[in-house]
Amino acid sequence: MSQSIQVNIQIESRIDEDPFTRHSVEGDLYPKGDHYYLRYKDTDPEMAGTSTLIKLETGLVRIIRQGNVRSEQTFVAGQRLKGYYEAPHGKLELEAVTEQLNIQLEQGLGTVDWSYELFVMGERAGTYRLRLIISDKA
Repeated sequence: MSQSIQVNIQIESRIDEDPFTRHSVEGDLYPKGDHYYLRYKDTDPEMAGTSTLIKLETGLVRIIRQGNVRSEQTFVAGQRLKGYYEAPHGKLELEAVTEQLNIQLEQGLGTVDWSYELFVMGERAGTYRLRLIISDKA
């Protein structure tokens, strides 16, 4: 991968009509061709020892987690895509139906906003909305 830049990532998320939760992490941004990789260590206690890699490209977000928790999920607007979530207690099959996806990045900095309906082992788990705000650490 080419040279990375250090970034601050603000993560806003909500499930159904719950209030937004917000937290910030520091990470690295790697440009690669016409897309970007964002890597950070998860700070959530449930995810301790887990590293998250997010691939951002036109019309697509893919989240890959490795460590104590392993998961992969891809989001493309209008598509229902399979993924998984594997923790020490077992593996769950996931499916995400992405309702909308909006990526507004300038050299990898900016916002990524998407919402999706999540199904766990075939059962609806809720409607999720996520926003990543990526800014230069300088």
